[in-house]
Amino acid sequence: MISWFYVSGLYWGFNMLRSPKNHIRISKNFILFEFQCPCCKKVVLDFRLLDMLEILRRRIGNKPIFVNSGYRCPSYNEKVGGVPGSYHLYGMAADVRVPGIKPGKLIQYAYDVGFLGMGLYQTFCHLDIRSKYASWEG
Repeated sequence: MISWFYVSGLYWGFNMLRSPKNHIRISKNFILFEFQCPCCKKVVLDFRLLDMLEILRRRIGNKPIFVNSGYRCPSYNEKVGGVPGSYHLYGMAADVRVPGIKPGKLIQYAYDVGFLGMGLYQTFCHLDIRSKYASWEG
């Protein structure tokens, strides 16, 4: 089901599905369950995030990108210590890792392809599609 939201003068479509398995291919390289909330299995995914992750995958030589955390419902976001208003709550962020590419190098690739929200952590990167540049280390 596609739900439409009016944001900043534009309409945006989001995939909002709920399934115990969510084993649905949503792009060439990603399956819906990779983005689901671990506690409730709900998925909210902004298609722009998915597109950017596909572009990033091509940029890194088509190496697999593993999604550690995609959508988070409010209770799970609180449980894991996510910030209020996190882009994970809106399906606009993913914490990712790529075997064989250090997070610092992955951040450089993410910047090159146009991600604006980038958090560098020891074992993964937070990437989001916010409208203004922000970066941090955690």
